[in-house]
Amino acid sequence: MRTTIFIVTLVLATPAFAVSLSQVIRDCGDDGKKFCKGVGYGQPMQDCLIAHKAELQPSCKPIISKLEHGDKVRLLEW
Repeated sequence: MRTTIFIVTLVLATPAFAVSLSQVIRDCGDDGKKFCKGVGYGQPMQDCLIAHKAELQPSCKPIISKLEHGDKVRLLEW
């Protein structure tokens, strides 16, 4: 019962506007390697990709646009 309550609470507390980490890796991984080699993960990578937004692949641009406008990366997927 406690596990169920925890999972429901976690799911309800996760913003609907979050971008999944797997989506970021899938759609922006190549751009990250190309434009941001040597940059740390997390906010530094996000800042680097935003700085190169005009040069990104079409699949990555919407993801970075969401992150640029305040969406968060969701680390866990259910």
